[in-house]
Amino acid sequence: MWWGEEPRIIDTFLESYDFSGKTMIDFCTSGGSGISTSEGNLKELCSSDVNWLAANKFSSDTDVDTVRDWVQSLGIETKNNEWRKR
Repeated sequence: MWWGEEPRIIDTFLESYDFSGKTMIDFCTSGGSGISTSEGNLKELCSSDVNWLAANKFSSDTDVDTVRDWVQSLGIETKNNEWRKR
């Protein structure tokens, strides 16, 4: 994310595929910028029937346990529910 906005390559990716009926989760790392501008931009690029879960911004010093807890709080199933140990 640059100055609160997603990189253009993400826009191109979203414009290239149909995510109708899919669940999307906007997340990023940032040293200071907020996520709300990119969150709105991404939603505008997708059809209205995309299910958006709450966005989250992590700082550069976020540890793996924090990210793991956030993913688990989403209530989604992952392909592999075991997190890689560091």
